Amino acid sequence: MKHASSPLPAVAHVMECFLSPTETFIHDYLVAFRSVRPVVIARQLANQERFPLPAAAVVRRSPPRRGTIAWAVSALARRVQGGNPHMRRILRREGVRLMHAHFGPTACGLLDLRREVGLPLVTSFYGYDVSIAGVLKEFHDAYRRLFDLGDAFLVEGSAMRRTLETLGCPSSRIRIQRIAVDPSRYRFAERSEPGGGEIVILQCGRMVPKKGFPETVNAFAKVRARHPRARLRLVGDGPERPRVEEAIRALDLGAAVTLTGALSREALLAEMDRAHIYVQPSRVAPDGDSEGGAPTTLLEAQACGLPVLSTLHADIPEIVQAGRSALLVPEGDADALATEMERLVARPDLWGAMGRAGRAHIEENHDVRRRARELEILYARLAETGRLPPS
Repeated sequence: MKHASSPLPAVAHVMECFLSPTETFIHDYLVAFRSVRPVVIARQLANQERFPLPAAAVVRRSPPRRGTIAWAVSALARRVQGGNPHMRRILRREGVRLMHAHFGPTACGLLDLRREVGLPLVTSFYGYDVSIAGVLKEFHDAYRRLFDLGDAFLVEGSAMRRTLETLGCPSSRIRIQRIAVDPSRYRFAERSEPGGGEIVILQCGRMVPKKGFPETVNAFAKVRARHPRARLRLVGDGPERPRVEEAIRALDLGAAVTLTGALSREALLAEMDRAHIYVQPSRVAPDGDSEGGAPTTLLEAQACGLPVLSTLHADIPEIVQAGRSALLVPEGDADALATEMERLVARPDLWGAMGRAGRAHIEENHDVRRRARELEILYARLAETGRLPPS
């Protein structure tokens, strides 16, 4: 039976947690749908006040984590009723026509359910799930089964597509679904010489090895020596923070670098408003972790009019315009990163044109309202015919 408050067909979005603070790319799609109703099914519910959904949407808990008392009770029900009665009840009650799993390991956990209910299964891969060596080893066999039984596999760009093909995913079932934002939520402003004031360089993200925060600090030290007006602001937190703090101390940058910690989306946008340059030196981490696709913050920075400095990593070259909205250097090339950072600091005359190019690029290629329509067409075709639309 369909949800009484909406005549729209329902799509179940299944994830481990709704929603991690950094997973804005999922929420932006959920609120952009117009011809389907999202039913979010998550094992853990978090930050719901930060990620509100349309009134017709539903958020449900999936079965409890293995080993808990609640899991034991649920396991007994599965033995008595067969399969996964908890999830079946949700799907039936909400009139779900298709399941969309977010991240590969989550999709692997839905394969038996897919067989039970006969609904198409779409899987979105985002990064760690196709790059970290430990994950690939643990899910090697499960991924092969997923690639055999799954109906569609969504990736952010060509680099992640090639990675998925290398892992054994059939090319015919892979589709590129760009990460996207709503440009209307970002205040665009052309950057210009701050009249003798500070020049603010910004980086945002989780402080994990693939984000390259220490590399940013080291490059900034060289720039700061020649441009004392330069300031660096680092937004985020994570296991790399002690290493970042040590680099700041060792390079005597305490007066020029600010660590804000993790911020709300509104506070992050305020940081982008005050910045002049955005930097993101993403790279492959020692454990193989990579962006997979590309950081959403690069879309947000361009939407705000910030000139971007980033790396030739994963799908980053596909979400910026190299030489127009962004300067790109080889990942891990510290000298090139410092050289191009100094170039941007020394050339405020470049900022305006780069910002305009970035904003136009986002509006044309990464507007979530347009990209959501494409995804709705894919849902409808799969649900009605069992086949993917042409790529």
